[in-house]
Amino acid sequence: MLAERCRAKGIGVVLTGHTLDDQAETFLLRLARGSGLDGLSGMAPVAAFPLPEFRDLKIARPLLPFGHAELIATLIHLKQPWITDPSNANDRFARVQVRNASSALEAAGLTADRIAATTHHLRRAREAIDAAVAQLIATAVEVAPWGYALIAIGPFATAPREVALRALAKLLQVHGGADFPPRFDQTEALVGWLVASDAKPAGRTLGGVRLARRDRKTILLTREEAALAKDDPKTAIEPGTSQLWDRRFLITLPRTARAPVEAAKLGAAGLKAVGEKAALPPVEPRRIAAALPALWRGGRLVAAPLIGYAGDEPAISARFVGFAGT
Repeated sequence: MLAERCRAKGIGVVLTGHTLDDQAETFLLRLARGSGLDGLSGMAPVAAFPLPEFRDLKIARPLLPFGHAELIATLIHLKQPWITDPSNANDRFARVQVRNASSALEAAGLTADRIAATTHHLRRAREAIDAAVAQLIATAVEVAPWGYALIAIGPFATAPREVALRALAKLLQVHGGADFPPRFDQTEALVGWLVASDAKPAGRTLGGVRLARRDRKTILLTREEAALAKDDPKTAIEPGTSQLWDRRFLITLPRTARAPVEAAKLGAAGLKAVGEKAALPPVEPRRIAAALPALWRGGRLVAAPLIGYAGDEPAISARFVGFAGT
């Protein structure tokens, strides 16, 4: 995989060949699909790699300000050959259909430059909303190292609805170990339940996450047990490496480890094996602890770092990566 090769060679930035025309085509394709602000804000010149396990990598698009014709003219001037992908002429693809309509769109004023300017304005609007979302999460959410969160209802109730919606969507994605947040219409209904201090029922689930009303001011957000059991994430970890488990916890196995381990949920069996040695979380102790990662070897519990059980591999570490993983 490209990202793995880049990491192995110490490369931190992946360059792509996206151009101004690609930006315009992407905007039109997403507009046709009914995308919202996130989709219509286009491709950024520099962005995080889309896989959380490679969050140390960046994607850079240095050719984004330049059109396809400019690149061809430059190559001709420099007497450099180039390769054209045959699929670029296959009108079975929606992108090629949009490209073939570019002349008519330009005649109507929808030039690539104007579309790119629009995506730039929308991206700035998105950045402003993202900043407000980050501020709401920072002030209204207490994220615990055991992977749960306590949400203060008041600030969510007074925040602009779009900000509250996006903040909750991000929390659901992070704590549900998902690639993407739930659909906005589902999250919209959940926001309504969250901000109503006396809403029934007392608990809800969405996106692999369980939300429970602790009192009139606070919501507990945790990984949903049934969803975790269904996903049943397992990750093999070699000595001297770090791996994400359930897209939530980064586990590091030192080079001094005797052999590889498998990361899987602690579960009831793991809790029983740990016994009285466990330093359980202060909220819903056993329930939340059972959904934490543990390290196993040959069916035997090796360590459960987040509850203080080191077993015979004391140097194994685990931490909740939270928003650093998105």
